[in-house]
Amino acid sequence: MARRRAAPLLALGLLGLFGVSWARPVDQQAGLHVDADVGSSDPGLDDYTVEAQADFVPSLPGAPPSKLRIFAGYVTVDEDAGRALFYTFVESTRSPKDDPLVLWLNGGPGCSSLGGGFLAELGPFYPTPGGEQLILNKWAWNRVANMLFLESPAFVGFSYSNSSRDARVGDARTARDARQFLLRWFDRFPQYRDHNFHISGESYAGHYIPQLASAIVRGNKQDGKEQPINLKGFLVGNAWSDPEIDNRAALAFWWSHAIVSTETRDGALKNCDFSAIGPLEEQEEEEVYVSAVEGPLPGAAAAAASLGGRRAEKCDEFVNRAMQEMGNINIYDIYADVCLTPGPSAAAAVGATTPRRPSAFPASQARQLALMLRGHPAGCSTRPMLGKHYDPCIDSETEAYLNRRDVQLALHANVSGELPGPWKDCTQAIEYKRRDVLRTILPLYRELIDAGLKILVYSGDVDAIVPVIGTRNWIRELDLPITKPWRPWTSSTGQVGGWTVEHQGLTFASVRGAGHMVPYTQPERALHLFSSYLEELTL
Repeated sequence: MARRRAAPLLALGLLGLFGVSWARPVDQQAGLHVDADVGSSDPGLDDYTVEAQADFVPSLPGAPPSKLRIFAGYVTVDEDAGRALFYTFVESTRSPKDDPLVLWLNGGPGCSSLGGGFLAELGPFYPTPGGEQLILNKWAWNRVANMLFLESPAFVGFSYSNSSRDARVGDARTARDARQFLLRWFDRFPQYRDHNFHISGESYAGHYIPQLASAIVRGNKQDGKEQPINLKGFLVGNAWSDPEIDNRAALAFWWSHAIVSTETRDGALKNCDFSAIGPLEEQEEEEVYVSAVEGPLPGAAAAAASLGGRRAEKCDEFVNRAMQEMGNINIYDIYADVCLTPGPSAAAAVGATTPRRPSAFPASQARQLALMLRGHPAGCSTRPMLGKHYDPCIDSETEAYLNRRDVQLALHANVSGELPGPWKDCTQAIEYKRRDVLRTILPLYRELIDAGLKILVYSGDVDAIVPVIGTRNWIRELDLPITKPWRPWTSSTGQVGGWTVEHQGLTFASVRGAGHMVPYTQPERALHLFSSYLEELTL
């Protein structure tokens, strides 16, 4: 049955959030990873399981000398499907036996926590141009915690499945697989089972994290079936949480920052349905998956006109007008300039001779252009005030580094060399359930607050993808009593790091001057926020 025409998006920004197209992969062969023939050369590993010792990474190509202890490898989460998730784990440099264990999840859906978290934001290293070397990150989160990075779901990064059916995935299986990963990872690293455990992440991890936390809380109640996971809480940044609220907030943010005109804002408000993305008419069951080619991608500024007919056409008109007015800016950090020559791929995506947007083009071409520009998650931007660490095209360097064969072998990744295609920061190999992307996550917050978890929601205040306005609005919808009022918080440099308010069961903090990827755009403030959360210090 032919697919019906899909409704337009409201925004370019949403593609920056998800930054991924979806296409079914061919069936893959089993055995993409094997037990690495790596023995422990570190006498400190004698107390580790044989499986953990096999995952030990004595060194990474191009890395400076350090005493970091890193592990990487695969954990099978479904034997029947041959589905395995790839992880990287770096122990705390302070006190690995005492410090908490923290899982980091990047969003997408479909973006890698190895490339995003471990190498581009909060991990121990940053790659240099060309992916030739690694340099140490002085603000790495493993200074205060044992950090675990997971590429999830299957087909993201080095994770894989032997069944092409697994390319169709949604929130439920993503959470189920992540919990199964943790249970088996703790079997491999039993010394961490009793550590305080927290989950962290950003963007579409606004869905991943609460749902994984809920799966853990519920699983812990199953007496005797499995050992409980010692989950204490979670923190999530610039979290995609409620489509209606986040979408309206994105439009308000654009207008309040003089990015779009009053007429465009008013037209979009009048003609676009902010709670839905997708078809003008009802879809068949098998058509409820996001497709970058045949349907709009979801995201923070998304709004599809599901009311049909003339209203949908008017929404499309204001979609294009908004993007035309927006110009060639970095939607992840509106105060960062963009590179004017990010490469030929962006121009080719819209048939233009330069990567700059044409004066007018249909929304489908805008989506494709945005998809290509998402190849630079930092917007391929320059922002001198962020300091020397800020590399405008770090994603390209991450991809170059992780596609080196010597790096893959060092990480025990793609050992057989049979994974299809190169490693990508955001995969084009999954189809994610549209209904899940459109579902509000707010009821889970009430459940998790009642479960007694510690929750920090933080937001970079110059992000136009999932702006701070929306996060504050959906927190207000939870109607939680305020226990400590709104106030500025100060980072370790003595400067105001942002503003915070404490509710019963949930703390909110903005991060001043941070974009969508808070740990990268404001690393010192992010580490201070993270440390304060772990140590239960008042900001």
